[in-house]
Amino acid sequence: MVHQENGRFTDSSGNRIAWYGWQPKTDPVAVVQLSHGMCEYVERYQPLAEFLCRQGVAFYGHDHPGHGQSAAGWEELGYFRAKDGASLLVEDLRQMHLQLCKRFPELPIFLLGHSMGSFVARAYLSRYADGLAGAVICGTSGGNPAAGLGKMLAELVVRVKGGHHRSRLLNQLAFGSYNKRFGNRTPYEWLTRDQEIVDRYAADPFCNYIFTAAGFRDLFSLLEQVSASDWAGGIPDDLPLLLIAGEEDPVGDYGKGVEQVAARLREAGVQDLTLRLYPQDRHEIFNELDRQTVYEELWQWIQQRL
Repeated sequence: MVHQENGRFTDSSGNRIAWYGWQPKTDPVAVVQLSHGMCEYVERYQPLAEFLCRQGVAFYGHDHPGHGQSAAGWEELGYFRAKDGASLLVEDLRQMHLQLCKRFPELPIFLLGHSMGSFVARAYLSRYADGLAGAVICGTSGGNPAAGLGKMLAELVVRVKGGHHRSRLLNQLAFGSYNKRFGNRTPYEWLTRDQEIVDRYAADPFCNYIFTAAGFRDLFSLLEQVSASDWAGGIPDDLPLLLIAGEEDPVGDYGKGVEQVAARLREAGVQDLTLRLYPQDRHEIFNELDRQTVYEELWQWIQQRL
């Protein structure tokens, strides 16, 4: 049995941020806090949340600004704020975390960041990791030399056409090559081999939009931050970390980028580091054909660190 709840909090920019929670009916043994990806929202993770609840783990997360029910309107999708939206994403994650600490003061909290949300989580870990029992970095990217160029180009578009402008050029720069291995039945074949989920994503107006120019600028800024040479040194060396991704995920350069992140963390002295790449899986491993295996291995990793 699972108990669901939701609510809102107001962040530092005045956004009314929507949050969601799933709790087991029995007393939970841990909490997983989600930092979701770009062009999606927390409720897409309900199957994972229900699985974890069956293991006794509560699952909570908020829709980032400009995503899901946190967006004030359709025109706000993919927009964080006028300046430094990257910091806003990290601070919202902190605000949600502090709420969970009050709600579950005795329970270990694990942070789970996927895709863009993994960039937010990685920036968060270099500042606020002390309150966490561990972190799971899913579908992340290695250092991207084009991030700086992308940021400058996005800033130029913001200045010329405004922060809410939706640029096909920026979208092509960010995602243009992702479908190359997988065909073009839809623009989203790179997400998962599960065609039903791909079709659902393609039909979902909360997923199938082009990010704003300001949103792309903040995305590239986040990637720059977590690709900096000193990022891994800011992670506590006793924080348990799990890096997971699909071997066919273009965001992680088909595993190479994820291995690069793991190598940097090892060099920085992180003691409890696990890397798991899933053969044939694409970007959304929690929505892949072998997702039950992914769920179970995530639970095993958490259980071993309770």
